[in-house]
Amino acid sequence: MSVVYDIMNHETKIEFKELLVNLLSKLSEREQEVLRKRYQLTNDLDKKATLKQIGDTYQITRERVRQIERDALRKLVNLKSEKEFSGQLSDLEKQVASFIKSKGGLVREDALLQDYIKQNHEVDFFHTNAYLFVFDNLLDELVKIENHEHLHDSWTISAVDLEKLANWLNALTEDLVAKNKVQEHKNILKLAEEKLADELKSDLEKLIIEHPQASLTDFIEAYLHASRNLEKNILNQWGHVEWDSIRPKKLGDKIKLIFESNKEPLHFRDLAERINSANFDHKNICAATVHNELIANNNYVLIGRGIYAMKDWGYSTGTVADIIANILQERGQALTKQEIYEQVLKQRKVNKSTIYLTLINKDKFTREGDKFAMIVK
Repeated sequence: MSVVYDIMNHETKIEFKELLVNLLSKLSEREQEVLRKRYQLTNDLDKKATLKQIGDTYQITRERVRQIERDALRKLVNLKSEKEFSGQLSDLEKQVASFIKSKGGLVREDALLQDYIKQNHEVDFFHTNAYLFVFDNLLDELVKIENHEHLHDSWTISAVDLEKLANWLNALTEDLVAKNKVQEHKNILKLAEEKLADELKSDLEKLIIEHPQASLTDFIEAYLHASRNLEKNILNQWGHVEWDSIRPKKLGDKIKLIFESNKEPLHFRDLAERINSANFDHKNICAATVHNELIANNNYVLIGRGIYAMKDWGYSTGTVADIIANILQERGQALTKQEIYEQVLKQRKVNKSTIYLTLINKDKFTREGDKFAMIVK
């Protein structure tokens, strides 16, 4: 296998594709195919195959497939100590472990895929699952965390005290639930650091010495991302995953979060697209449903053709005539056409011609020179 020495980073760059191809070549063709399909090792596969699906292909029982898989894994584990592979696997392990340590010794699996594997390796032939397969079965220092009460699927190193981290995250979650209020990003970082036990903080400070480019804040952010119970919403506010303000279930709550994130009026179709893009619960919502919710909800104001705004932003209900009347009443004096245009356009997305046609309605407004006033009845 070829290796490349990275002068800038002073470390050996692993040619992963060649490494895994050479490892798999030591297995029988059927063993290779069973592992490839069971773990979705290559990009030409849509998903991982079940024991039954593989068994049906070869016309063998599920138990026989399981036996082939087990034997193949055992052969690979034995191969990792051979001279042909030991040095390369050792280099790979050091590099992955170093990345995980730089994140505080714990990295959520999707972050490992995005920030390490895709940034440092080619994923054109082998699926990212192939990297996880090697990490899990052939690298002793790496530990995969699955089905944990407090953590998403993540990766850690054997030297990290997982119980300390889990207890800390649990204490932080309980504190946040007791406060019953979403926390801005800077506030959650402060709370998290305050909850760090001295022993755990000492462990993390040792990792920082080893990785001086990292900080305690970096570690805390990695842990928060790995938490199964804490999450941030699209406003970068943190809270419990079950809170509607974090992971909204009702359409009204989703609309409110999108408006607060956007901070300006939106057409109902654009609003529907943004809700779907936010992927709150993997449910697609149609524009008509969003429009109906906006019509029925008194918290929103129609300010143009299909364009809505939050009433809390200072928008008032009513027709253009109502808006003009409110403006004149608040000012307590007649206003020029231009002054009225400026004020109405802050409340409504309409053409100036619409405002003018409303102004010349003699039943509601009167002209006083170059100014307009309300008709007093």
